[in-house]
Amino acid sequence: MPAPSPSQQAPMALPPTLSPDSLDALTELTTLLTRLRSTIQASAGPSGIPGSTPLATGATPNPSAASPAGNSLSLKDVPTATDHLKHKLQKARVQVRSLPDMDRTIAEQEEEIAELEERIRLQREVLEKLKQKGVQFTTEESSTTEKLQS
Repeated sequence: MPAPSPSQQAPMALPPTLSPDSLDALTELTTLLTRLRSTIQASAGPSGIPGSTPLATGATPNPSAASPAGNSLSLKDVPTATDHLKHKLQKARVQVRSLPDMDRTIAEQEEEIAELEERIRLQREVLEKLKQKGVQFTTEESSTTEKLQS
């Protein structure tokens, strides 16, 4: 059996350090923005703009969602609060770039997909021929058995 070409190799497992949690920045970013927003709203009134009427958003305010610790975030504390998120994203970027085939272009991937689709088409043709041969064999066997019994 010939050695598999690079496009036929089995997929590799993800590194154990790369998980959905290591790529999820939205949760932390939402928490930080909520904390920052609560600070702005507390200092400028309910709508964030002094003297304005609050707009109906359709969302129910959730005071407990302001932050895990219940404290607000001032603008001067944003860089410190986002350091962990920045490092997490940098680490995730390095891990994703180290994955196999990340340097392949879209054209190369489309070419591989076309090759794989062609292989699937050929395999289906072979299976259909085998099916036809099986039906033909079964039909011949049953007619031979009937002739012998007569």
